[in-house]
Amino acid sequence: MICMGSAVAGLLFVRFWRTGRDRLFLWFAAAFFLESVNRAVFAWEGARDEATAPYLVARLVFFLLILVGIIDKNLRSRRPPG
Repeated sequence: MICMGSAVAGLLFVRFWRTGRDRLFLWFAAAFFLESVNRAVFAWEGARDEATAPYLVARLVFFLLILVGIIDKNLRSRRPPG
């Protein structure tokens, strides 16, 4: 269910990007698609412990993508138009 929910969230952010062309939505979509793949691999392998290195690294990248998107949005809004 978490895998599906993350994939749906990613699709929604792609839709928001298509209507608004804001790169923040692409960063969020990439993060949620990564989380969806991470959860699918976790379920496929039948892993019992989420605290193993590959899953934690994927989750770290997930949060870093969101952070980079927020920083990118803030830096672009500070630049003068032109």
